[in-house]
Amino acid sequence: MAGFSTLRAYAAADEAGQAWITGFRKAVASAATTTSAWIDYSYFAGSPPANFYATSPLAAAYVDSTRGIYIPTVSPMTQHVRALWLMSAASSATSTTNGRQAVYLCDYLLYYPFIDTDAVGEQQDFDNTVTLSRYASSGGQVMAVGQSAASTIGTFTFTYTNQDGTGGRVSPAIRTFAVAGGGQIVSASGAGASFGPFLPLQAGDSSVRSIESVTFTVAGGGLMALVIVKPLLSHVVAQECRRTTTGNLESYGSCSLLTPVLDQANAPRIYDGAVLGLVASGYAGSLASSILSGILETTWN
Repeated sequence: MAGFSTLRAYAAADEAGQAWITGFRKAVASAATTTSAWIDYSYFAGSPPANFYATSPLAAAYVDSTRGIYIPTVSPMTQHVRALWLMSAASSATSTTNGRQAVYLCDYLLYYPFIDTDAVGEQQDFDNTVTLSRYASSGGQVMAVGQSAASTIGTFTFTYTNQDGTGGRVSPAIRTFAVAGGGQIVSASGAGASFGPFLPLQAGDSSVRSIESVTFTVAGGGLMALVIVKPLLSHVVAQECRRTTTGNLESYGSCSLLTPVLDQANAPRIYDGAVLGLVASGYAGSLASSILSGILETTWN
């Protein structure tokens, strides 16, 4: 098992105080999301604070560490996920929200902000002065995150350097869809039909070290950022959590717990300096105005 030679060593680390527990709470904006489409929770208010990808246009940048779920620095030891607890709730005492959702916990590595989705036929070149500080030799997956409302369905491709350091790779044509506000992952295989949070790559490629440019062939009517992340694990909030509509009594569903060492026979590593966040898809309805709360537990050895 990664980071630990035996389950006994895993248990001993916790008993020795080599463990951390941190909570988080994110509130999705009221702009409606599309069922089965994905959102980037880091973009929304709460704890940690919202991350709007608001730096110099088209220049690679790191997500501010204060915008990620906090974990301690433990070098020279290695830190691993011990447990992830998630619970969804409605936004008020008089509303109900269908909070069932699929979730990825990701390390946010790099982003390229303020891409103009209306610049049809114009190659928008990126400044890669800033490079990956984690997973530099392997790279990560790419998300297209809306930074504004988008009025129409666009089409784009992007060029990138792949996991082997080969530049000039070109993605397939990717469609965006119209959204009511920022924070929604706008890539789609059809009008409003999300095919997952991560963009498809050229055949044979598995990940991306850097992105060189993006070109729109059909206007998308808004702004977006391309974000490179490293997915660490996936989880599901399987039960709807709601409040009563007749009073102030709260009636929540159960919390969803993932313990990787038990559920997956693995404990994903979290590198020092990681900026952790969540992306999710409401597979039974919109996540608009919903709240996601949780606890992340880590241990090190």
